[in-house]
Amino acid sequence: MFGVFGLDNDTETMHSGTITKIERQKRIKDRYNLFIDEQFAFSVHEDILIKHRLVKGTVISIDDFKVIIHAQEKQQAYLDAIRLLAVRLRSEHELKVRLKQKGYEPNISAITIERLRQEKYVDDMLFAEQLTMQRIRSQKKGRHWVKQELQHKGLQSQHIVHALEKVDEETEYRHAFDLVFKRYRTEFAEDSVKARRKAMGFLMRRGYSSSLVSRVMRDLVQAYGAANEDELDNNEGEFEEY
Repeated sequence: MFGVFGLDNDTETMHSGTITKIERQKRIKDRYNLFIDEQFAFSVHEDILIKHRLVKGTVISIDDFKVIIHAQEKQQAYLDAIRLLAVRLRSEHELKVRLKQKGYEPNISAITIERLRQEKYVDDMLFAEQLTMQRIRSQKKGRHWVKQELQHKGLQSQHIVHALEKVDEETEYRHAFDLVFKRYRTEFAEDSVKARRKAMGFLMRRGYSSSLVSRVMRDLVQAYGAANEDELDNNEGEFEEY
């Protein structure tokens, strides 16, 4: 396999020898090119250079070569994961997928995830809570929509259940009511039956439960005084759970 940091990991390309030159890369300041017996051998991160005491004159064996390559690959996977997390928070599953796309083997990804977990950079429980609150409060999505997104991100069922349990039903209701009030208030005043059908479909597609949608519709209809209870009950059964 071709190494993710520009070196063929096949042992045929590895050879023992003496480090004759160490050159700092111009484009990546914390990365160094190492030359063994005057020939370019590989490049490493500064942390690996220091940790393995790689200095001019150091004799490198084949076993040393393998250890350094493995250490560099772990370091590079870690740095790539940190850069991904700097863009936005991600679940462990999302990170594993992205690291695989970048060419890392499963064992390297597993080591990387474990290190990030220990350093508190990844926490699926916290991630599920934060994403749920963001979707509910900022985007005004319903809990069914959020549940599907959490599942898509590979979160475990206990994390999903824990996050959704923290959703306040009254907050969810107010968001749903505000959404349809702003979007359909004119239509409700003109034709409540038609407006109600459109509003119900709109809320269901955003992941609100049928019981919450029915409550919103009932309160809207009562507020406008445009339909009777029998008419409302007859229309509620036309919608299934999201």
